[in-house]
Amino acid sequence: MKFYKVPGLSVAVIKDFKIAWAKAYGVKDLQTKEPVTTDTLFQAGSISKSVNATIAMKKVEQGKISLDDNINDKLVTWKLPENELTAKSKVTLRKILSHTAGTTVHGFPGYAINDKIPTLTQILDGAPPANTPAIRVDLEPGTQYRYSGGGITVSQLALMDIEKKPYPQIANQTVLKPLGMTNSTYSQPLPSSWRPKAATGYRTNGKEVEGKIHIYPEMAAAGLWTTPTDLAKFAIEMQLSLAGRSNKILTKQSVETMTTAVKDQAGLGFFISKFGNAVYFGHGGSDEGFTSQLLVSRDKGYGVAVMINSDAGGILEEVVRAVAKEYGWDGILPPPYETISLDAAKLRAFTGRYRVNPDRVLTMKVEAGDNAARPNKLVAYPTTGMPFELLPVSETTFVRRNAGLKYEFVKDETAGTFNAVRITGPNGSTNAPRISADDLVPFELLTSGKVDAAMERYRQIKKDTPLNNSVDAGRLINDGYNLMQDGKLSEAIALLKVAIDLYPKSTDAYDLLGEAYETNGQKDLAVATYKKSLEVNPQNANAREKLKKLGGQ
Repeated sequence: MKFYKVPGLSVAVIKDFKIAWAKAYGVKDLQTKEPVTTDTLFQAGSISKSVNATIAMKKVEQGKISLDDNINDKLVTWKLPENELTAKSKVTLRKILSHTAGTTVHGFPGYAINDKIPTLTQILDGAPPANTPAIRVDLEPGTQYRYSGGGITVSQLALMDIEKKPYPQIANQTVLKPLGMTNSTYSQPLPSSWRPKAATGYRTNGKEVEGKIHIYPEMAAAGLWTTPTDLAKFAIEMQLSLAGRSNKILTKQSVETMTTAVKDQAGLGFFISKFGNAVYFGHGGSDEGFTSQLLVSRDKGYGVAVMINSDAGGILEEVVRAVAKEYGWDGILPPPYETISLDAAKLRAFTGRYRVNPDRVLTMKVEAGDNAARPNKLVAYPTTGMPFELLPVSETTFVRRNAGLKYEFVKDETAGTFNAVRITGPNGSTNAPRISADDLVPFELLTSGKVDAAMERYRQIKKDTPLNNSVDAGRLINDGYNLMQDGKLSEAIALLKVAIDLYPKSTDAYDLLGEAYETNGQKDLAVATYKKSLEVNPQNANAREKLKKLGGQ
């Protein structure tokens, strides 16, 4: 937790179809220092979708909706606009829950406490004050998997139209109350009576989320407040149903349907993972300042739920792997490596910079070790993100604790020095050549103030290899967002200009650049940028709302 700068963590472990134990660590608020307990509430993020799918499947069992009928047949207060794509294949509940409906909008940033909160129909139409685009169909339904929180929000409205009740009430009556999930609610905003039990959300840099927590009217997709213990109760019921031992909510057949992949690894509300003959299901979650993970065995009675009040989700995988190791879960972990000890002189031979792709470098450093048996260690510092230790398993080969990657240093026999590192993972290997200290990748050029040189390099990469991940629009925008969160506004502005230069039709890039200008006190530039965003997409409700706020129109 100290390494990842995570204030609070809560975990519940499932064994033999029961909660074996639940524990909490750290604080739920850095100012008050109030400790996290197993009853502390965290935002579950997209794990909300798993519970939502269970609610929807119950309505299927009750004959109130079909998995395979046109969703518009059940929508009353709003209709998903039809087009030439939906004429070929209808949007159905099965497709929505498996992210194969072709709907837009990946996820939701939520709303700060003092923001104006949109209605559900405003969110669906991308109308002010919604901060995300309209939810529409732009891929032929059923043809491919594409994650869509937007589609899940359509299912939320369908359930509300069917039951003629608020969504939190539907969720409570259908799943939460029957399973004794007494520390769980979909109510947004979180009711004042619940607020003292809730943790405060934090960024990876330790900064508090604006207003401590965000509000998610997109409840089915991201709005569940809960605890690992309550998530474990939910998961155990799914496991017992699959084993034919319980049907408090759903029949065995319904849960089998949910935990069978439709496309790729997506089932209905769950993602399915196979490790040899072992099958697991679960979901991850990420709201602003909160991250979580639920992973359980499909055929055996074990699993784990972990929740933190931080964006630093890397710790979740470490906890899951530790539990899997301790309890001997099938297939999750590869055969263990035997690590060895290398002295400082041998480790120093590997120090230096290695270019892993056109815009990322790993810098290897030798640092003081953790104990007398290991007085020195090799640490890799990526261009962005958290550093990680490399553990030696041979004289030239290293592994890491938190990823299934192997790093093999390659020697130039003529020079007698290591001139590359071969990085091997599940999808193959890549060679990262050693580069000099003054050989900067574009991101480094940009953050060191050499904006024009960085721009030219990015353009060249896009020209030579247009599909290279280094110049992917989403990656550039995400890097810009992270720079903003770190308070590096001038660097963020420069990188978002690169994104716009390469992707002049990206409203996301324009909107984030406008926000960066606004945060930097450059109101005129913010207004001009939001206006440009509206020129690119006249339906951009976020840009229109920002301009109204800034007095730009």
